[in-house]
Amino acid sequence: MNLATVLWVGAAAAGVGVAAKFMPSIMSIAGFTYPNAKFNAIGAPYIEKKGLAPLVNSDTLDQFMGNVAGRDFSLEGDTVTEVQRSIDGSLAAAVHMAQKDSPEGVAPFYKAYLQKLDARPVKEAVKAVMRNETPGERQAHSKWGTSLLQTLGKADREQMLKALSAHGMHEVREHVADDASPAAVEYAVDRYLIGRLRDVELPKPTRHTRDVYVKRLVDVMNLKAIFRAKYYHVEDIEIMLFGEGRELAGWTLEHMLKIDSIPEIVSLLDGTAYIDALRNAMPRYEEQGVPALEMALDVQLLHIVADLARDDSMGLGAGIRFVVEKEYEARNLKAIAKGVAEGLPSEQLWDMVVMA
Repeated sequence: MNLATVLWVGAAAAGVGVAAKFMPSIMSIAGFTYPNAKFNAIGAPYIEKKGLAPLVNSDTLDQFMGNVAGRDFSLEGDTVTEVQRSIDGSLAAAVHMAQKDSPEGVAPFYKAYLQKLDARPVKEAVKAVMRNETPGERQAHSKWGTSLLQTLGKADREQMLKALSAHGMHEVREHVADDASPAAVEYAVDRYLIGRLRDVELPKPTRHTRDVYVKRLVDVMNLKAIFRAKYYHVEDIEIMLFGEGRELAGWTLEHMLKIDSIPEIVSLLDGTAYIDALRNAMPRYEEQGVPALEMALDVQLLHIVADLARDDSMGLGAGIRFVVEKEYEARNLKAIAKGVAEGLPSEQLWDMVVMA
């Protein structure tokens, strides 16, 4: 074999090696091309003022339902409860669609997100059994939620403890066994579900974006809990926290717990991604209380997932943005439906919605 042939074979082998090294990344990008384009095309009109205006200005529940246009939310029902249930169903369908269209490897993320959507009915069912009441029929969207609610629907206290253990909800079980406060149980359920989002196995190229999202979510939930506890003078704030997040380390959280002044706590966030939103919300805080700060954090979370979608445009970022925005759209729609049915003026309804 002459020198030219040897060099050609060597170059070809090197080329195969390079292709093999980058093939997983190329395959990963290809798998996200269609769903991400679809997510971007669908958009989120109900976290924007233009899309919300006709709904906020609706005079009746029927008019509100008629003003909800588009394929994402299919509203039906004669009562507020029925309409809100249909909104929840549409939200779950959107997450299922995102899971179906996305690469199979990221399906666990969407399954965990569906579990997160089942937090409220699970909390209500657990607290009902703790009161020795029958939980009644409740709507769930994940297999986990459906299985747990079916068990709790016919469970006594001891059976519930076994069910919680079987579903891996060990902290929740401990709180129930110790007759902890309803708030402690609720926060334990939330911590379990955030842990599910954090720990599900995903392809390596998608883990960083997932991790950033979950850690930012933990930051937001920690700040909400601290503001709420300080504003309403709640004891045992520690049971309301979710651990370290993206920017708020454990020592920072401990320092915040020692401070009673909410403006002073906000000042400690200087240099973080949350400071501008919270400072801008302080005038409304003086008028409306802590809900104004919680709303500011919700808006900031929407900005965060939008940044993730831009930074990871060919990965999981667009999917995370899609489901988070759909969840806030559903929240807005449910709030407006209730407000319109109760005859609240549009000025009050605007204060109830989250806009990016």
